[in-house]
Amino acid sequence: MMTPLPEALPNWYEVIETEDRGWTPQTSDIVDKPENKEIRQAWNGTFYPPEAKEYSVSLSKLQILSPLQVGGGSFPEGGILPAQVGGVPWIPGSSIRGALLQWLVSRWSELPAEEQRFWETLVEGDKGGWAPRKIRFESVFLKKELEPFPLYSQQCWQIYNQPSNKLGIQWQVSPTTPPTNPSTFAVQVLLSTPPSQTEKQWLTQRLEEMLKEQGVGRGKASGFGRIGRSYPFTSRWEITLTGTKPTAQQQVVKEGKTVQHGIYRWTPQVLRATLRGYFTRIALSLLSPNDTETLTSKLFGGFSSPARLTLTSYLTQKQRSGNAGKGYTNIPAQDAHSTWIIRADCTPEFEDLIDNLLNIASRIGGLGPGWRRPPHVLSRFNGYRGNEFSLTPSSPEAIGTLIQTAREKIRHLAQEYQLRTFAQPKTVSSGIVSIWQGGREAWEEIVHGVCSTGNSGKPSWCGSSSTRPSGYAVREYAEYSWITVFDPQVEEALPDKGFTQIWPT
Repeated sequence: MMTPLPEALPNWYEVIETEDRGWTPQTSDIVDKPENKEIRQAWNGTFYPPEAKEYSVSLSKLQILSPLQVGGGSFPEGGILPAQVGGVPWIPGSSIRGALLQWLVSRWSELPAEEQRFWETLVEGDKGGWAPRKIRFESVFLKKELEPFPLYSQQCWQIYNQPSNKLGIQWQVSPTTPPTNPSTFAVQVLLSTPPSQTEKQWLTQRLEEMLKEQGVGRGKASGFGRIGRSYPFTSRWEITLTGTKPTAQQQVVKEGKTVQHGIYRWTPQVLRATLRGYFTRIALSLLSPNDTETLTSKLFGGFSSPARLTLTSYLTQKQRSGNAGKGYTNIPAQDAHSTWIIRADCTPEFEDLIDNLLNIASRIGGLGPGWRRPPHVLSRFNGYRGNEFSLTPSSPEAIGTLIQTAREKIRHLAQEYQLRTFAQPKTVSSGIVSIWQGGREAWEEIVHGVCSTGNSGKPSWCGSSSTRPSGYAVREYAEYSWITVFDPQVEEALPDKGFTQIWPT
């Protein structure tokens, strides 16, 4: 018996009348429309295939430690479609297969000779692939929902003021935070020739190392796709983040009212984008814009350049404050006033550089959207905006010394790639132009005075959500505040508001 065809299109399906084809998904169709819920229901399935009964090695009780992005297709404007079967998110065995080979090849010279001989029976002679029918990696079906989170452009918009703040979508299976009672699963591998106990130990060890230290899927260099039984107990840095959280799903506005608050979660890409931004701003004082872009891409990665730097970060604690109530119009009070503890590590080769950049970032602003403002209440519409973070361990060095040290490290990196640096640092718009100090609340005279929404004659450097970001950042301390200038025109307004330049001196 044939199943009858549907007589009506779903609400979210649209026929493009001007073109000879039907609906093509756009990233905005996922989060912007009120019928988002119906779209999600159409995507989500409920059938979870059982795990394989025959295997050589099984890593059990694994959990997702950082957001996982595995996908094959893409939206027309660049968003990545998720890997799923019948609505159920999964990690294809081919993804695990490729990731383990990449891990082995990168560490081949470190493996004992006896273990190398074992792997040589499973991989091709040039190590370009696995030998046919020697090893099988089972796909993993995850009992968690995929969530679409928006991704906004960083460098062009945040640094160069170019209007490219377009929405893109990342479909992620997110970790359980804080990590209590997480959903667990197993990764299974089957060898055609039964392995010895020692060979099982090698396979188990390398697979476990790869999943936790390298990860699978997209964005591994940013820290995505890490899998393990527990979070790392130690880390190079601990970040204490307070204020508006840096990764909110776009709110749904219906009939002029916000009907859905953002979904706040940590994404490793926020940390990477922050450090990339400061690296670029400091490098602009030493290199031409083109060479700055080249060097930044060499280190942090780009469309045609794999990243040398690997960053990992995990949200390990959420500390709630005593503030209760419904909260603000744009964020619940429990989110605005909570504290996140984030552990971070990086490639050992770049620990000193990242330590410098983290210390600079913590002195100047926050993390993610809202990083240019300290946490504060907006009385105009009872909103809450801004964030800040502290770093452990933190450097006692002055901000000028930190910037000078970062410049020296950037000069050294530029020499590696034969990029010509200026003899003396230059002051350039979009770079860190200067830093000014004033009274603890003196910054409000700039943010809510000169740059007030109601000031029709406010300068262009105040910025807006649609044309360009503001040309300065604010950091409030217990007894004073800092304004960091990225647009030289900002400096004209600061002396009259009680600010004194403290760098460069």
